[in-house]
Amino acid sequence: MTATLKFRTLGEARDIINRKVEALRGELTNVDFVLCEDSKTVMIYADIGDEQDAVAIYFDLAQGEAFDPERHAAEFRSPPMLA
Repeated sequence: MTATLKFRTLGEARDIINRKVEALRGELTNVDFVLCEDSKTVMIYADIGDEQDAVAIYFDLAQGEAFDPERHAAEFRSPPMLA
């Protein structure tokens, strides 16, 4: 049996992390981005307070998008775009 994962954007991953931070009544203290072996999935590891890697979630790079942890971090910290 093969598991099918839903394509997730950085914005969707950020929203999930922010909800987890709120649920834990904590403070986001650090975020790391790691490229997975498939070269198209990025893991986000978020520290909340003193707990390292309290939240780990993935997002998918768009087709042809390069992995750039500094750009991803800037996008993660920027306010969400309104539709």
